[in-house]
Amino acid sequence: MKAQGFSRALTYHLQWKAELKKFIDGQGSFNIAEISPEECKFGQWLCSDEAAEYAPEKELREICRVHNRLHAIARRVYGQKMLGNDVTARKELAKLDASSMNLASLMTTLKALNNN
Repeated sequence: MKAQGFSRALTYHLQWKAELKKFIDGQGSFNIAEISPEECKFGQWLCSDEAAEYAPEKELREICRVHNRLHAIARRVYGQKMLGNDVTARKELAKLDASSMNLASLMTTLKALNNN
């Protein structure tokens, strides 16, 4: 696994984020189950033995913290969109980008540490 697993997990996150953005833009649907951090593909990877084997506990805790923050923002984005508050949904979505960049940075660091 090592570096490839971290790349795959980051791809899961980026796909999730792209689907949420398309939904907000009215260009697709979003699986409401994936609002839960445990139900998205990245969250499933994060809880896997694979992640635990190659990521130090301290780093995993930080990734979990950022991941949970992303999903809290996504719940607000989704809720505002469902209420028809597109402007507010887009403002919330902008907050998601900073956390997403943080997550990508953490994952890139772990990938580099595991690239043998």
